[in-house]
Amino acid sequence: MGFALLWAVLAAVGLIGIWQRLTQGHLPAGYGSYAPWGLWIAIYFHGVGIAGGVFAIGALGHLLDWPGFTSRRVLRSIIILSFAAFTPAFLGVWLDLGHPERAAAIMLRPNFGSMMAFNAWMYNAFMAVAGLILLLSYRQDNGWLKPLLVLAGLLSLMFPSQSGAFFGVVETKPFWNSALLPMLFLTGALTSGSALLLVVRRLMGDDGAGIDRLRVIVGLGLAAYTVFEFAEFSIALWNPHVHAPEIELILWGPYWWVFWIVHLACGMVLPGLLLITGSRRCWWWGALLVAICFISSRLNVLIPGQATGDLLGLQGAFQHPRLSFIYHATAMEYLVGLFLVALGMGVFWIGQRIDSVLAAKAGTNA
Repeated sequence: MGFALLWAVLAAVGLIGIWQRLTQGHLPAGYGSYAPWGLWIAIYFHGVGIAGGVFAIGALGHLLDWPGFTSRRVLRSIIILSFAAFTPAFLGVWLDLGHPERAAAIMLRPNFGSMMAFNAWMYNAFMAVAGLILLLSYRQDNGWLKPLLVLAGLLSLMFPSQSGAFFGVVETKPFWNSALLPMLFLTGALTSGSALLLVVRRLMGDDGAGIDRLRVIVGLGLAAYTVFEFAEFSIALWNPHVHAPEIELILWGPYWWVFWIVHLACGMVLPGLLLITGSRRCWWWGALLVAICFISSRLNVLIPGQATGDLLGLQGAFQHPRLSFIYHATAMEYLVGLFLVALGMGVFWIGQRIDSVLAAKAGTNA
């Protein structure tokens, strides 16, 4: 009942934002010419990261026979959860496009010298293999299941790191042009994916050894992400003569609250404290905070990288509300974000219902 009520509220409120986007285009949004990517692109990168992290951890658990991960029913729920994370991510980036009707061109006429095209094809390759695994899981004693699971698992590790490489190859942006970004994106994906998997498994009534292992993985992920992030920030700030405007924006600029409150306090410190307790209820809340608040790690890469001009004095040369390096998400963007969350919840619920029907017809509950 609580799940249905939450979904209904998110969907109803979110539809207001969708209506504004469809009827008014991009005008109610806060992004512009100098900062063309905003909240929806952050949701996109967070969603595909969660999709990859959920599948990578779930596939590893099934292959290694971890307690709580051995059954095919659990494997199917992991695949469905991964697809449920992909769906709002893709819709988010589609809504961000100026000409969304041209989205199919990246598949029909790809330029594989583009990291964007490479990522799009990798996503589709993963979903094709994962979909085949889902179908084969209804058949008993299928020898193709585990080899395909290894292949899809490798792909699920590749596309979160490739998301970091998407920014890392931009030589004109020194803040993005970092070899650490692929590792940060991969670590964030595994951490937030494990956290969401813990949340969902608990909601589905699983309170066994699988939850214990996911709690450890989330904790280790938080520790690893802290190390990588400290390395990135400390190197940039170590030399007092080096000016790092993007880092300064993250720590002390208009986006300070995204880092200090959402990311550090609510996304890392508080979840870490909750995860070291002996209460499974606390683990659930800690994992939920990680799954939600880790979008801030994407925003802290995406927005500051656009908020500094490549040419000195560029912002003062022309005056217009859309010609600003400072981006703040508008009410319409947040409403659409709520709809995307509701969409992911709906896809997972429908996927679980369909799985129950197909499993019953196939005569398997394993």
